[in-house]
Amino acid sequence: MRNILRIFLITIIPGVEVRGALPYAIGVLKMSVWEALLVATLANLCIAPLFYLLEKPLLAVASRWTWFRRYRGRLAARSGSILAKYGLFVGLAVFVAIPLPGTGAYTGCLIAEIVRMKKPLAIACISLGVLGACAIVFLASVGVIKGVLAKWL
Repeated sequence: MRNILRIFLITIIPGVEVRGALPYAIGVLKMSVWEALLVATLANLCIAPLFYLLEKPLLAVASRWTWFRRYRGRLAARSGSILAKYGLFVGLAVFVAIPLPGTGAYTGCLIAEIVRMKKPLAIACISLGVLGACAIVFLASVGVIKGVLAKWL
């Protein structure tokens, strides 16, 4: 039970999310791969609804900081090409699904807020992206991606 709570809390850390929690659960804590996948996925899926529940006070406080205002501006510029290429719904899902730093559910919530996407649509879109990121990180964590790339290269 302690490991489940630990993975849940690690997953909801901004910037870490599933791309840090899932490899940690499988590699360090030696959790069952399916248990780790389930806990990390459910925790990551909780981020968007929690963000929208606390959106107004969080953004009001964060907007006081210059670095946050600059970050939102850079985020709007950086995400614009993906959103333009794939459309708003698919583009946001793809952006969230890329398991790299600076992408993920929190960033997806900020992008949805910047483009004034309706909350239910944003949560659905971000959830699809989270599922994609979980699948990619899971396959990398259990060595499937490494094995496929080794055969190709």
